[in-house]
Amino acid sequence: MPSSRLKFYTEKTVVKRIHELCEKSSTCRVAVAYCGEAAHMFFPEKPSARPADLRIIVDASESAVSHGLTNPNGLKHLLGLTTAIRSLKALHAKVFVFDEDVALVGSVNMSESSLMQFQLILEISKSRIVRQLATWFDNTLWNFANEVDHKRVRQLLPLWPGREGHGPSRSTKAKLLQWRGEDPEPSLESSDFKVGVSKTKLKRLLSEFRNNSCPYTDGKSCWEEAVGVEKHHQKLSKNLQLLMRRRSSWKKNDLESLFDLAHTYGQAAKFHRPVFSRQRPKKVSRSIAYLLTVKGDPFVRFEKVLAAGNPYKLKGMAEAGLAFLMHLWSPKDFAIVNKPVDKALRMLKVSFGRAASSRKGQGDKDRTAAIGKVNVLTGLKSLARVDRFLDAISKPHIGP
Repeated sequence: MPSSRLKFYTEKTVVKRIHELCEKSSTCRVAVAYCGEAAHMFFPEKPSARPADLRIIVDASESAVSHGLTNPNGLKHLLGLTTAIRSLKALHAKVFVFDEDVALVGSVNMSESSLMQFQLILEISKSRIVRQLATWFDNTLWNFANEVDHKRVRQLLPLWPGREGHGPSRSTKAKLLQWRGEDPEPSLESSDFKVGVSKTKLKRLLSEFRNNSCPYTDGKSCWEEAVGVEKHHQKLSKNLQLLMRRRSSWKKNDLESLFDLAHTYGQAAKFHRPVFSRQRPKKVSRSIAYLLTVKGDPFVRFEKVLAAGNPYKLKGMAEAGLAFLMHLWSPKDFAIVNKPVDKALRMLKVSFGRAASSRKGQGDKDRTAAIGKVNVLTGLKSLARVDRFLDAISKPHIGP
């Protein structure tokens, strides 16, 4: 058997192959000279089919944008897939590296017009070479590149000439795989939210939250109940950290302990404990480690573990249980988003800077950002306390 395996793709087959490799990978490194408005279509529409750790470098210099080579609208859509986007002036490489297993190296840019030209892409699966490419990406390209965020995209938009300047000289029949839903959008920023209730009413709700008698407790206020819940969550978080440190030696009892942690929050696992604990500990350990510790977008990891037919799918563990584990692992970043929270956001007349996304991961990301906005306005200092504040509003234990 040869030591190196090579395959080649053309403009007609490369996008399909990128999609296939994305679904199998947890990390994707992309260094491609230019991107068009449809750059996001080079990646799968479903978050569960994309790598959570997606890093992209393009030439988004003012020169490349003003000459119609890199479309800032394409950058905006890519920011809806990942915040890990950087610009490197004079970049001319075209390479996709999946984990440290497979690399695609060739001539195609991430644009629809690039697929109208005759392209050649080689797939390399010799591990030593792929590892060298990953190291080159991390230590050379990524370190020299500059961050591209939504603010930078807004600065580049006026430079865009209104057409893509790398059009075809000859036309082929290659096409991008179309998205059925809306184009992805960057995560909402704090300035994108407005709270419709007056400052006076918000202040009154906070006062009631601190001083009322919470129905959940015997004479304590909702604030005291929230502090108690937060301390309990901190204890659970420590238990989860300890459990994860020894995940390589998990047994059935450890799975039951993990299930109990996830089940703390409501009907987190739909009472499917026997189904969950009968799985192979090694498989569960791999899925939970992916959910909690892999770099990249946590909401993509979340959807990947939920998705049927995915190698990370866990039996007996429902959405709420996984979300609560993520909240315990990173309470500053991952809010508990549920129906009472949604109801409370509506009652506070929280408006989003754009239409709510129909995509689950993006929707959860937007609502977590909205909860973060409420956290800033109320000064409650943690998403856990804001969760109890919103829960108290929706019940209603405080207000209206």
